[in-house]
Amino acid sequence: MQLSMNLAVFAAAVSALPQPLAVRKEQEPRVMSPQEAAHEALKAAGLRKGDFGAEAAAKIIPVIIGGQQVTMVPNLVTAAVGDIVQFQFANGNHTVTQSSETAPCTPLQNTLPGAVHSGHIPFQDGQTTVGTFNMPVLSTEPMFIYCATGPHCQLGQMMVINPKTADQVVQYFKVSNQAKANVDAKTVAGGTVAQIPLAQAAFQPAPAKDKGSAAPPAAPPAAPPAAPPAAPPAASSSAASSSAAAPPAASPPPPASPAKASASSPAVVSPAPPATTAPPAVANPAAPAKSAGTTTTTITVSPGAGKIPAAGATPVGPAPKA
Repeated sequence: MQLSMNLAVFAAAVSALPQPLAVRKEQEPRVMSPQEAAHEALKAAGLRKGDFGAEAAAKIIPVIIGGQQVTMVPNLVTAAVGDIVQFQFANGNHTVTQSSETAPCTPLQNTLPGAVHSGHIPFQDGQTTVGTFNMPVLSTEPMFIYCATGPHCQLGQMMVINPKTADQVVQYFKVSNQAKANVDAKTVAGGTVAQIPLAQAAFQPAPAKDKGSAAPPAAPPAAPPAAPPAAPPAASSSAASSSAAAPPAASPPPPASPAKASASSPAVVSPAPPATTAPPAVANPAAPAKSAGTTTTTITVSPGAGKIPAAGATPVGPAPKA
């Protein structure tokens, strides 16, 4: 009996203790069209038809966050009150965070709790939907926006909505580059998070990266060495051997000019030299040259010999014998 009472008291005491809170899983934003996302943002902002003419004349202004480069495109936007700036998050993990003009890369929420912050919205390869942050424009005063991921702010991922001059964007960019730290905000505020189909987004995602490090492509094979020029066709063996053994023949000397014969000088007739010997020199009548192994015959012709006598003339010479 006493034991039962003690157990009942103990159970009552335990039930009175604070119970752990159930972990609530964050719901994924439902997929809708860009127009529906803008409409939901207007509703979440408490704007009704006729407020600033917002719902009747709302214009959707897409801004691409990230992608192949760490940028916001465009980085200068002119919007009317009631327009929806629809930030579409491309490759990577980025935020849309509001800062002051003089303190870039630092959330304005530190001093103004309702300042704009989207939270981190990633985009991974293969996604078929795109995360968006839909921000209604409530004022035409300049609004300074940056990305609070890593060093993205210092790298130039920033923009200005309704700047007074274009130079205001340039100066904000320069000051952002010199910021010592990139500070994240804590609370999503100033707009609504949604998803739209990738096919209706204002960008094409960057090409998917291959998983793992692929080996570099092999170098093309080296070209084969050029073949040597073909040798000319070989001559017959006898001709080749004779051409190799015999030295090149010397050019024959030019023939000597024939000497003019004198009527009083006896003519010297020499036999033709062999084809293999050089042509003989012209013989001197006074001292005929004798070449070794060659017989020279000298013929003496008396004056008037060989002439035919004229008709009726008496032949000169010894009388014929009777």
